[in-house]
Amino acid sequence: MIIPCFNREGLLPETLDSISAQTFSDWEAIVVDDGSTDGSLSIAQGYARRDVRFRALCGDGERKGANRCRNKGLAESKGDYLIFLDSDDLLASTCLENRVVAMDRASHCGFGVYLTEIFAETLGDRGVLWNIPNKTDDLHRFLSLDAPWHTTGPIWRRAVLQQLQGFDEELLSFHDWDLHVRALIAGIPYFTERVPDNFYRYSPNHRTAMNIVSCSAVDHLHSHERMFVKTLNQLQWASLLNSETRLRLGGMFWWLSLRWLRIKPPDVNEARRVWTKAFQLTLVSPRHHLEGLLLLTVYRFGRGGRLASIVQRGWPSQLLQPGSSTSFLKTPVSLLHDPVEAILSA
Repeated sequence: MIIPCFNREGLLPETLDSISAQTFSDWEAIVVDDGSTDGSLSIAQGYARRDVRFRALCGDGERKGANRCRNKGLAESKGDYLIFLDSDDLLASTCLENRVVAMDRASHCGFGVYLTEIFAETLGDRGVLWNIPNKTDDLHRFLSLDAPWHTTGPIWRRAVLQQLQGFDEELLSFHDWDLHVRALIAGIPYFTERVPDNFYRYSPNHRTAMNIVSCSAVDHLHSHERMFVKTLNQLQWASLLNSETRLRLGGMFWWLSLRWLRIKPPDVNEARRVWTKAFQLTLVSPRHHLEGLLLLTVYRFGRGGRLASIVQRGWPSQLLQPGSSTSFLKTPVSLLHDPVEAILSA
């Protein structure tokens, strides 16, 4: 397990305790501290002194970001299977045991995916899943920003992560989205298990800062654009750029255009530029391009809701899907007790 960490002294022990409690004993956990200014590194070092299966790595004192920490942990790790765990999230006690057995059986698969349950302060206090499997192609879901699984959801074979060259260290956010999309584009075989065995800490008062930065900071918006273009090129190289994936990518550019209108102050010029880029990349038609430019202009002045409802009736649904999932962070855990068909049709 690889755990990037920055200033988590209040939550890191609970995460590391969930690893210590595993029913599978042959593991290593590498905490890569990213220049914490609190006691996080000392806590990780304390666990490492008491249990040699823990290792604590520290950077050079300058923050490098979670992606570089994950890649450093990947380079230092020794196991054949790897899981990326955030420093405030938890594992069920049987997580490793069940995943290792499943990977051993599915020798043809490069990774396996498990469900993630959301909690705020204590396990079970929210009772919802990160997302749920359905009949839509997983790549198509990612391209509509409806991420089917979370960072800790997969267990990876080392060879696959090496093939993918780990995490993209140039990205400011969307780190796991990018890795998962690259794995799907590469056609790496995988399996999914409808079992929640890891827990993602998420509440209205937690991680809010990062979520806001990802969707509103200028440098992050530029990072998203570069990633979307990179994804386009990868789809094209893999002969997966077709009418469906073009439209879904177009929808991502529309989503990004709207983000430029929600920063302070709104930047309509950047919004229009991003949407024009989608047209130049042949992701949207001339008509949708012109209609989008019109809507971005009227949105700038706080208007256009009624006009948009009229204009966008003629837009393909894929252009409007990003961020509109009805299952992301909303699906009750109780749904898992229903028949499989009910889950698949959710």
